[in-house]
Parts: sequence; C-alpha cells; structure tokens
Amino acid sequence: KILTVALFYFSAFLLTTMVASLFIQVLAREFNWEVDWSEELARFSFISAVFLASSYATLTKSHLSVSFFSNWIAKRIGQNAVSKFHTFAQLGFDVCVIYYASINLIEGIRYPNISPSLGFNQNYLFVLMILGFALSALIHLIDIFSTQQDSSDTDMPALKGE
Repeated sequence: KILTVALFYFSAFLLTTMVASLFIQVLAREFNWEVDWSEELARFSFISAVFLASSYATLTKSHLSVSFFSNWIAKRIGQNAVSKFHTFAQLGFDVCVIYYASINLIEGIRYPNISPSLGFNQNYLFVLMILGFALSALIHLIDIFSTQQDSSDTDMPALKGE
C-alpha cells in the first residue's frame, strides 16, 4: 500500500515537472527568453516517470495487455498456467533490462555523457530504469510465491466425455 501510494505520487510529481518545464519552454520561445534547461528537464522527467510509472502499473495490475491469445490458450490449459507463464516471462524481461541497464550505468560512469544545459551525467537515468524494473521484478516474485497452485476443477478445462 505504501509503495503504491509512493510510486503514484512520485510519478505524478515527475509528470507535473515535465508539463511545467514544457510550459516554461513555450513561454520562453514566445518571449525570447534563454531557458535551455527546460527541454532537458522535461526529457529527464519524462524518462524517469515512464520507468517508475511502469512499476506502478505492474503493482496495480493495470498495465497494457493483449489478452485474445492468452484467453484462447487459457480455455485449453487453464488460467493459472497462463498467468504463471506471463509472470515468468515478465520476470525474465525485468531481469534482462536490469542486467543491461546496469552494464550501461557502469559504462556511463566510466565514460560520462554530460547534458549541455544542466551539466548532468545522463547515464544516471539508468539508475531509475534499474529501480523501476527491480520493483517490477520484486512484484512478480511476490506474485509467484504468494499464489498457490489451485488444483480445483474451475482452473482445469473440462475433458470431453466426463
């Protein structure tokens, strides 16, 4: 519950920061102000919000899914098996992203990519990517260990002739 609220409000803060920064940028273009930092701040806020909001979507199970094929398979082998497969596939994706983002972060510390206006090493954004996908992986691990295999008749498809 605390994690859900924290992710929601932090993602909302990042979205608000992005919108405010873009609004400042529009005003700056109209009045010929020099605010080069507003575009970078908007970009960094957007990137950060995407990674943290994705773990929020995973936590609340509100992420986008195309369920036509999985519903068709679930009718044949049961919803529990399909749900477990989805969870393991998402967990595998989370682990791959964490691994490669960590490699990019380490390389980015060694060879920094400094933003021109803010003077910020852009490779530190991989920390938020790692954090977002680590939270998503943790949520998937909790799902795996908290759900029990149900051997009831409601999960298994009915066999013809019984």
